[in-house]
Amino acid sequence: MLIRKGTEEDIPQIIQLLKESLGESLMPKSEAFWRWKHEQNPFGKSPVLLAEDERKLVGIRTFLRWEFQDQNQTILSGRAVDTAIHPAYQGKGLFTQLTLKLLEELQNEGVQFIFNTPNEKSLPGYLKMGWQTWGKLPLKIKLKVPRKSKEPLPPSDWSQVALLIKKIESEYPIQSGIHTRLVPGYLNWRYMSCPITDYQYLSDGDTFLLIYRLKDGKKGKELRITDLYTLPNFKKQELQKQFKELSKKSGAVWISFSGLTYDSEILNLGSVPILTQGPLVTLRKLQDRFDPRFLDWKWSLGDLELF
Repeated sequence: MLIRKGTEEDIPQIIQLLKESLGESLMPKSEAFWRWKHEQNPFGKSPVLLAEDERKLVGIRTFLRWEFQDQNQTILSGRAVDTAIHPAYQGKGLFTQLTLKLLEELQNEGVQFIFNTPNEKSLPGYLKMGWQTWGKLPLKIKLKVPRKSKEPLPPSDWSQVALLIKKIESEYPIQSGIHTRLVPGYLNWRYMSCPITDYQYLSDGDTFLLIYRLKDGKKGKELRITDLYTLPNFKKQELQKQFKELSKKSGAVWISFSGLTYDSEILNLGSVPILTQGPLVTLRKLQDRFDPRFLDWKWSLGDLELF
């Protein structure tokens, strides 16, 4: 068995292995999606480890590079994402071997921790490899009676907020708590060019940018808020006005705001108590003097949403 680093030339084989081991699920298995996610990420290309048996690709492990900001300090991180083991090689410890090897490599690079939001099936395996649970992300919801609007919601024209996005990424004020570092190109990559989700926004073009998506589910249409950025002289009443109109025209039966940044003074989503039903966050520290469990996190759903 050969364990080696993946290269761009391996992408076609990687996509084939993902299809063979995971099938065609909600996440697309295509070269274009892989390149967007792992090659075009503004935090850097994803480290990839591959397992080969007689020149046949049988295993893959990938972490998505990520950076957080604590005041003026940058925290290097990674998100445990795509992994696949060929069906004939499952149950032989290959997943664990690849994961621990990649953890060691990132530890030597100075990466401080790995985070993810595993499902119930994969959680036990991560806990055995040293992951620890942080808890579930708080979830604020508002139930509403859907109204049919005569005016359909027009798609957001992201070019209209191009200058605001540059301003947010270059001039965003230092805030208390730890949040995703806004490097140049992050918002365009994460939201505008995301190939699997149609993100929309509300904005005055100058002082705020609220990013959301409409998601159809078994309980009806959900208006899901993923991120909110505000600048000095934030026009709160303008945001509230636009959000009220969006709520009416969206056809959503419920509104959700998951994360640690909900502020009822900005968006009042009613009297339903905040629930602990958001994604389960798990963390794996890589440096002895750094324990991410006890940091002052200001996670948004945009940081942790699966993509």
